Amino acid sequence: MQGEFFGPIQVSPSLRRFEPVQVPRVGADAPLSLDQAPRGDAPDTTHFLSSVKALDCSKSGEKGTKPMSEQSIIETVHQYLSDPESTWAVATFGAIAEFHREDGEEAAIQLSETGGTIVTEFGACRIDLPPDVSMQPYEFLSKRRDYWLHGIAFCLPDAAYPTAPDKGLREIGKDVNALNPVDRDAVLFDLGLGLRTMTAMVRLADPALIERLRTFESVDILGGGAQGHAVYSLLQEASPHRVFECPLGRVEVRQPIPVPEAVTPPGPHTHILPNYLASQRTHSANVPIPEGLSPCLHLYPPNPILTHDGEVKETLDTDAFNGFQDLLLRFGRPDLNQAKEAVAVARTGYIGPPDPSALTREERTATRVALRQAALVDPDDPTVADWQMLFEPMAGREDEDPDLVDES
Repeated sequence: MQGEFFGPIQVSPSLRRFEPVQVPRVGADAPLSLDQAPRGDAPDTTHFLSSVKALDCSKSGEKGTKPMSEQSIIETVHQYLSDPESTWAVATFGAIAEFHREDGEEAAIQLSETGGTIVTEFGACRIDLPPDVSMQPYEFLSKRRDYWLHGIAFCLPDAAYPTAPDKGLREIGKDVNALNPVDRDAVLFDLGLGLRTMTAMVRLADPALIERLRTFESVDILGGGAQGHAVYSLLQEASPHRVFECPLGRVEVRQPIPVPEAVTPPGPHTHILPNYLASQRTHSANVPIPEGLSPCLHLYPPNPILTHDGEVKETLDTDAFNGFQDLLLRFGRPDLNQAKEAVAVARTGYIGPPDPSALTREERTATRVALRQAALVDPDDPTVADWQMLFEPMAGREDEDPDLVDES
């Protein structure tokens, strides 16, 4: 069986492994359109990187929304549901359904008190958050030493999830909860991956295909046996809808499964990686989720310096940057916020770097992200340069980065 199931072997950015080819450093060769804050000003501790750049945080509300610092979790969900540059995903470590739409693509969007829905020609997404949800924004390192990635994990307490079900294909019945009414007579089959935080399903409308799949009831499709291979081949050829669901929402993928080795198409798509599923983890080790919580729904807001395809933007998107930094301030881990603030304080008047070994891996990561962000604005800052010499791996040795877990 191939290493990736229901999708070509093309690594997804949301699986934390997407790293395009090396690109030139953003700095003197491609200056950003930002005004540098005067060195020596006292740091404004209401914003982590206020001493890194002079940006008006109130601009995050110019598009008809409140500043992030005043938004609730649901208001934040509403903002990003309406943003075509954002990607939503129902996922565990090794299985993911992503929903993304293009700017200008026709979409039916309905907002609700608990989230909302989006329906397009190629898929659909539903967000339905309970009161005990925890929103965890985070940043982590790109393998390219100048950049960083970010996301938001929506989590529940570990005890809120049921025991993982037994593995094996099983019929569920008609998809009465399909977001597009035309799909509600189609039949759902649980792929039976034995996942605790989510369920991966396929949806079929062809009566003959439904009958064929029923003959494989209880088969472990990833178990390596002949019947598992037969189910895989059947579904790869039939290319049914995929429906991934968790306690916080659902993603439906209506576009075809690409042939093996093909490029992942734009828009909604799925990946299943058996080797990763075997770890029985809920998320990447590079994502700093607090103890006692497990994510199942993920949001990837637009990155302020990288496009959705991983290309470098001509200028830093200050609205996207400030908006996400405000989310970190309100909902991020306090210890990681403090690590970033230490960089901002150091830049107000030269302060030498701390001993990296005295910090946790996650604190070092937050420090390095803050340094990369500062270096984009002022590549000649001696404080940033000195700190980076201590914290960043030597050029050419990024693959030996102790702070970035290699999960490839």
